[in-house]
Amino acid sequence: MYRAFFGFREKPFNLTPDPKFLYLNASYREALAALHYGVVDRKGFVSLIGEAGTGKTTLLRRLLSELPRETRSVLVINPAIGFEEMLRFILSDLGHPPAAGAGKLDMLEALNAELLDTLARGGNVVVLIDEAQDLTIPVLEELRLLSNLETAKEKILQLVLAGQPEFDALLARPEIRQLRQRISVSARLRPLARTEVRAYVGARIAAAGGDVRGLFTPAALFRLWWFSGGVPRLVNAACDNALVTAYAHGKRTIGWREIGEAMRDLRRRSAWIPSRMGRAAALGAAAVFGGALAVVSLVSARGGGWRADAPLVPAASPATVAVPAPTRPPVEPTAAPASAAVVDPAVAATGDPAVAVLSGSRLEPEPVETAAATSLPEPAATLLPEPAAAAVRAEAAQHANDAEARPARTGRSDDLRVTVSGGDTVADLATRYYGSATPRVLAMIQKANPWLDDPNVIAAGRILVLPAPRLDYGRPGAGGGMLPGEEPLSDDDELATDDPGVDDDPLP
Repeated sequence: MYRAFFGFREKPFNLTPDPKFLYLNASYREALAALHYGVVDRKGFVSLIGEAGTGKTTLLRRLLSELPRETRSVLVINPAIGFEEMLRFILSDLGHPPAAGAGKLDMLEALNAELLDTLARGGNVVVLIDEAQDLTIPVLEELRLLSNLETAKEKILQLVLAGQPEFDALLARPEIRQLRQRISVSARLRPLARTEVRAYVGARIAAAGGDVRGLFTPAALFRLWWFSGGVPRLVNAACDNALVTAYAHGKRTIGWREIGEAMRDLRRRSAWIPSRMGRAAALGAAAVFGGALAVVSLVSARGGGWRADAPLVPAASPATVAVPAPTRPPVEPTAAPASAAVVDPAVAATGDPAVAVLSGSRLEPEPVETAAATSLPEPAATLLPEPAAAAVRAEAAQHANDAEARPARTGRSDDLRVTVSGGDTVADLATRYYGSATPRVLAMIQKANPWLDDPNVIAAGRILVLPAPRLDYGRPGAGGGMLPGEEPLSDDDELATDDPGVDDDPLP
């Protein structure tokens, strides 16, 4: 649909496991090398663990394309079958389908003869099993026994088991400890880092024959990383949807809004508010909640200098809560001169200027992100309602003795650091970079910046740490960019940041 519009030879973000589009960062190179070593050097069992959507199947297909010609391979993509069915499939794929009615013993003898014949001709045989977390314990035990087909000096059958983290838990069970002991090579895939998402998008667009320059804005890439948590499948799905949205509106640049609409289409959640309540009602509810939180914090913080019997300012009733005027949706981070430095920990920790974005056939330094406002008229600073602000101050009071002496937490290398401009508040920056300033987001920023005493007053020039998204595997809908307790986006929700009046600065 959009290939000709954007100048692609083919779609760059298909969800199929095409090895042509495999992005090789350090994690993927290491995993590919480990798999290659385990197969070529006849190590028997090899395992590959990665979260759903991290590209395990694509990596297996890349491995198949790089194995020596004398290596014969069988790829099992649906292991939710019995062992005898799997044995029959392996023999058929090797070119020796068993006779109808052949029993298990007959098939094992046929497989052993085929393996010995391949070894005599200087070849090797590898069976790759994808989705290994779906294997049952009886089948895993049979596979362990299958590995006993060997000579006195070397393994004649190599087995690669690729699965999600649940496969790790399966291997930890005591009844299959013998299999676990036989896995001599293990590889793991991790989600992409923030700078790697940028490079990943550029690499796939280049592989599709397109030009990444100016296509995705820095703010769109930041929101894409936050939403996806670095999971390539989610990156692909969001980018494909965003390209369709931009094509439908005749836009040749993917910005913050297009990624937001893609997130909504995929029923994920990033920055949202209930549409039926409206922005003002949501802020009013936050004020009431903040007042209650402040009372609890003051009563419980007796060790931090507060007295439980101290007079409290009565909280406003829901009918008389003063609701701040709605503020402009988040302003995109824009490129700034080197003097307006944003400390990127990926560069600061190593001094390596290699963190860059694709621009044509060479790499250019990553555009600096800053919290400064754009040329759009700047509204008044977003101040938290006093009860909510008091709650944040009460939490900060617990660190009063050593807050200034303690530096901001280092955190993961993906944590974003921005230099505060004059007049910025925590709510401003949270809305600008995360898309919303909910109590949960504000508490997360407060925890990452223990020196922060007042969320409404930040000295210009201070470095504020904006924590990276946390993957929360093991619960439905998780996959990155979701804070604890959040739920998938519903049909009654809308993105609070989708304002057609906000323009993005294209990526150079």
